[in-house]
Amino acid sequence: MRMTLLWCLCLTALIDHARGYGRGAPDWTCSTMTPSHSGSLAQATPASDYQITTSSGSFTPGESITVTITALNGKDFKGYLMHAIDEGTGSVLGTFSVTGGGQTMCGSARNQAVTHTSKASKTTESFSWTAPANANGNIVFVSTIVQSYSVYWMNVRSNAVSPASAVVTTKQTTAAPSIKTSSTTMSVVSTKPPVAGALMMDASCGDTRGCFVSCEGTDCQYVVSWEYKPEYVDFSIERKVEGGGQKWVAIAFSNDVKMGDDDVFHCISDSTGRVTVARSFNMGTSNQPINNPQEGISSVSGSFTDGVFRCSFRYSQVAPNNRRKRQSTTRPMTDLHLHRHLMLGDGPAFGDSVGMHTQNPVVTADLVNLQLTSIIGDVARYPLVKVHGCLMILAWIFCTGVGLIFARFYKPVWSERTILGLKVWFQFHRGLMVTTLVLTLVGFIIIFVEANGYSKISAPMGKGYTESHPILGIIVTILTVTNPIMALFRPGPKDKNRPIFNWAHWAVGMAAHILGVITICFGVELQKVGAPKYTVFVVIGYIVYHVLMEITLKVYDLFAERQSSARIEHMEMKNGNGATQNGNSFRPEETKRDPKDSIIKKILLVFHVAIAFAFTLTLLLLVTQY
Repeated sequence: MRMTLLWCLCLTALIDHARGYGRGAPDWTCSTMTPSHSGSLAQATPASDYQITTSSGSFTPGESITVTITALNGKDFKGYLMHAIDEGTGSVLGTFSVTGGGQTMCGSARNQAVTHTSKASKTTESFSWTAPANANGNIVFVSTIVQSYSVYWMNVRSNAVSPASAVVTTKQTTAAPSIKTSSTTMSVVSTKPPVAGALMMDASCGDTRGCFVSCEGTDCQYVVSWEYKPEYVDFSIERKVEGGGQKWVAIAFSNDVKMGDDDVFHCISDSTGRVTVARSFNMGTSNQPINNPQEGISSVSGSFTDGVFRCSFRYSQVAPNNRRKRQSTTRPMTDLHLHRHLMLGDGPAFGDSVGMHTQNPVVTADLVNLQLTSIIGDVARYPLVKVHGCLMILAWIFCTGVGLIFARFYKPVWSERTILGLKVWFQFHRGLMVTTLVLTLVGFIIIFVEANGYSKISAPMGKGYTESHPILGIIVTILTVTNPIMALFRPGPKDKNRPIFNWAHWAVGMAAHILGVITICFGVELQKVGAPKYTVFVVIGYIVYHVLMEITLKVYDLFAERQSSARIEHMEMKNGNGATQNGNSFRPEETKRDPKDSIIKKILLVFHVAIAFAFTLTLLLLVTQY
């Protein structure tokens, strides 16, 4: 049962990463208000079963009012995250204190929002909110409410609470219309600041501006737009960015879908909220400053508020024949007449320098012609990354999953038969494990070619554990190569060191299998793989199945051994005088069929191979079809 216990520990650790946050929302959700629930999206229907109420419809600066979340119609909720915003500016205002359940979080004093402390079902939860001294606009309480892991609502709002000293009137606003005339196109721009955390596609995308976007309905994760003129190009970058502090967003122009020798325009927000724009270039996977960073850049504006980074600037065009050769860190003017891939990334900034991106940059699938006003949504795929993933899935889900079962449970089966002079179990075990070795080595070489050597991984916020994927992959490869080398020096069956070898061979093989599957778990969550978010749960499902199959086979073997012992004891008692009832001698030395060599055992093997193949095929489809 040693292997089963190891798998159970592995499964517990993986489920801990995959489950929700039962003790409250994590800090990085302060700006996004989005639960870190893999594979789940917010409900599109109104949250009619929940409401947020206040003890008063008005407030005075410094006054405290009670805010309550209530479940209606017999429903309940397990989690929540709520803060108060100025209805006009979208700024987070005021401080919370806990009167019953819940806990405060967010902000320097960790009191600008409230969240749950357990995932127990709740029907109501109340808090005290204190208005700041400078509050002079309508206040709205906005919450994310979680009914279950996969069912939650965002942007659940209370009625507006007004300053007691002011008469507040509200006006209904509509989207800014686009007015066209025969000679010009003008946009009526609303002066009202955007709603907190909201990001929508520019209405001029596909008309007067080209755009690179990622949107679901009216909600976008990023919008990069540009307007081409013979003398210049106007750029606008809008992207949802997780976390606080100093940040950067950047676009880059590349001849391929990989980082390296790319022209970069990066926007940096400082501690005061001021945004600056500069040019730089990528050397390999690192960003390098240049001596002429502001050359050609003008009309800079931007902001970083409520988790949305906005940056606009103008870059003067340069004719192709005016490009200068690069000398040292002086970069030639970027030629925007060329058709190149467009990259978008973000990450932490340190003064005027950009840090490593928080996740791999998104890249357009095709070359971009800035003179066109098309809307681009398709992003680059990485076929070698997918090939690497497929090879590892074949190696560690199917080949190893079946090969180890042969070695652990099927030595007594077909014990009197051989294939090419060797035991049946050994031939299958060796063949599958050699295949694992070959697939692992080929996959290892492919990913090193793709990454141009060893490369760190940019983990998405909240999934820092995926950064260990390259290190784990190297460890698994070393263990995979070590085991067959050890087998070359295997002592004979009677050698006193044979038990030591058996233990070492088992330990290395088990470590490789467990770490291999864990590495796949982390790998399917990486951006370049492009697999659906729920793919990790398919891998966890395989682990659960594999543990159950090992338990089943172990229990069956124990049962068969006990049945065999009882049968032998019964025969010895019946033939204690050395003769059977018909007078024939009882010969215990006769070769008897091992009780573990049964038709049930063979059926279980066929079942296991079929299920392992089904898991393997499912994972291959998820990795390759998306």
